[in-house]
Amino acid sequence: MSFRVRLVTFVVALLVAVQALTGVLVYGVTRHALIGEGQRQLGVAAGAFARQLDDLSERVAASVQVLSLDFALRSAIAQQDRATVLSALSNHGRRVGATQMLLVGLDGRVEADTAGRLAPGAAFPYADLVEHALQRPASAVVASHDRAHWMVVVPVFAPDLVGFIAAAIPVDDRLLARLQAQSALPKDVELATVDAGRWRGIAHGAGSGLLVRELGPASSTLPMRAEVVEADDGREYVMQAVPLARSRHSAPVVALLGYSVDAALAPYRAVGLTWAALLGLGLLAGVAGAWLIARSVSRPVERLAASARRIEAGDYAPIGARVQGDELGALAAAFDSMAAAIREREARILHQAAHDPVTGLPNRSAAESAIQRALDAAPNGEAALLMVGLERVPDIVKTLGHGVGDRLMHDVGRRLALVAGADVARATDSRFAVFLPVAARADAVALATRLVDALAEPYREADVSLDLAPAVGIALAPLHGRDAAGLLRRADVALLAAAGSEGAIAVYDEATDPHRPERLSLMGDLLRALEQDEGLALHYQPKLDLATGRIDSVEALVRWRHPRLGLLPPDAFVGLAEQTGHIRRLTRWVLATGIAQASRWHAAGRDMRVSINVSARDVEDAELPRRVAALLAAHGLPAASLVLEITESALMRDPDAALPVLERLAAQGIALSIDDFGVGQSSFAYLRRLPVRELKIDRAFVAPLAQSPEDRVIVRSIVELAHALGCRVTAEGVEERAALDYLATVGCDHAQGYLVARPMEAVALDAFEPDLEFAVGA
Repeated sequence: MSFRVRLVTFVVALLVAVQALTGVLVYGVTRHALIGEGQRQLGVAAGAFARQLDDLSERVAASVQVLSLDFALRSAIAQQDRATVLSALSNHGRRVGATQMLLVGLDGRVEADTAGRLAPGAAFPYADLVEHALQRPASAVVASHDRAHWMVVVPVFAPDLVGFIAAAIPVDDRLLARLQAQSALPKDVELATVDAGRWRGIAHGAGSGLLVRELGPASSTLPMRAEVVEADDGREYVMQAVPLARSRHSAPVVALLGYSVDAALAPYRAVGLTWAALLGLGLLAGVAGAWLIARSVSRPVERLAASARRIEAGDYAPIGARVQGDELGALAAAFDSMAAAIREREARILHQAAHDPVTGLPNRSAAESAIQRALDAAPNGEAALLMVGLERVPDIVKTLGHGVGDRLMHDVGRRLALVAGADVARATDSRFAVFLPVAARADAVALATRLVDALAEPYREADVSLDLAPAVGIALAPLHGRDAAGLLRRADVALLAAAGSEGAIAVYDEATDPHRPERLSLMGDLLRALEQDEGLALHYQPKLDLATGRIDSVEALVRWRHPRLGLLPPDAFVGLAEQTGHIRRLTRWVLATGIAQASRWHAAGRDMRVSINVSARDVEDAELPRRVAALLAAHGLPAASLVLEITESALMRDPDAALPVLERLAAQGIALSIDDFGVGQSSFAYLRRLPVRELKIDRAFVAPLAQSPEDRVIVRSIVELAHALGCRVTAEGVEERAALDYLATVGCDHAQGYLVARPMEAVALDAFEPDLEFAVGA
């Protein structure tokens, strides 16, 4: 229900309630006053009615008493002339209005009856009236034959008492009507008598005759004082009962005086109708006024509500038309001010959310949205995304603080915008994104070159000159993707490649991307293979002892037969396992499998050392010595039969963490070997501290031995140095006979490579015998 309807409904309901309450109060007060007036009038009427009956009784008695003095009547009575008596009684009865005249003897028996109802000699029904008449005329209202009569008895003297004359005057509707006309009696006057245990009406004058119905059984108490009763027809009366003088031998007769409340209220009906008409007019006026007021209030409120909905949808336009000069006008003005403030704050928040606070350039999220819109607008066009990185920024911030770093990045953003135009955004703390919506590969490379040149100039502040070391990675659309997120990721990958290249510019190459989704899926498959021990196997590449020509050791190399991709080389998953942190699980599997195989060879009496590669993460694991010792103990393998190979770069990553682990392994009797020696960054001072027993010369020096005198000098020096340090030397990647002969000449201990043997399964290795020509001096 709307406000307008609610207001109108409230006003109408209020008016109706007030008027209804007023009407009820007025009706109640008026009714109460009329009832009081009716009770007063009935009290007066009861006394007047009693007096009228007394007067009637006296007149009738006087008239009958005149008859008793008639000489002819007394003579006829004395002579017992019944005909004369009846004639005299009938004539006089008509004059006084009696319907029955009786002559009663001294013995109380009827001697003559003008109505013929009582036979001569019958007992007079109302003997008590005869007794009272000896002193003076007696009268009473008696009920007989469904009628009421005023019975008057007077004595007859001639000169002595010779009898009694009784006159029965009917008290009927006509008499009551005459009495009502002669005095201020109420309209409703009724006579009632008892019949069969209930009150029954016998006369009702000019009234309706309904009052007697409210008396109920004869045993009930009569309303001797004025009381309010409700008649059968629903009308209200004020009623009072007046008992009439009666004979002991007659049923009681009462007069019921009634005052109609409804009739008394009738004159006020016109007032009520007028009041109702005024009420209707008031309601109409109230509805119209309330509707106009509600309209004047609701329309501005509706405009405010519509404006609120617009604000919710992002439209902060002013409300427009306002209510002036009142509270609603002030509210509308405040609402407009609020909308303007929200608009300004939201614009500021949106700008802050989409821009970098340092450079003022769009941030990565805003740039991604803008790039996606541009790609969607030209789905078949060529575009390029350049990721500009400054590798030295983290070091600069750590050294000089964030203040210098922020000013540096602001200057870089300005330089990039001058070269590339407006499509520049800050992607991360040290990277900027430049988008070319229409560009081929050559255009992207040309712009990348200009950007590197623009950033080649060092940043200067006070006495500090900072080289920025810029690099640019390029991703092309649609070659490298059609979505902004994918292009940003591939440009980041290309930037990593560019940072290590000589030209500082690189275009994304899927083949070198270590973060391809399929490689992540490959890691999931590898974990399942490790958990279920399915698809993984170790192949063993023999090492030739150049002094004896025997195979006395092997290197365990992991192989994986993928259920969908087939046989995968180690390079396809070992490096990825290293990057994702799963290399330790792979190493544990290789250690368990390799040591178990070495244990079988040892139990078979074959003296075979097994070399197993461990990664940089494994060397930093303090639990590695304990796990290796537990495996050796579980399989009963001497520690001397196991060699752990660690790359030179892995040792140099965190030498302080690696050295305690290596010392514990060496203390257990496990031989340690430095793999790919010569291509890392280890110093001889640090190498002297390592508990290693073997150096493996990298294939980069071994492969060109037949053609490169320089490499022969390097290899000879490494062999001599290793022997001086007490270490064995193994040359890996031996694929030519000349290289093998040279290694034997300079005293290299072992040779490993395709010339000796390819990696093979343990079963094949059990049957493998080297060509004796490899032996020294063959």
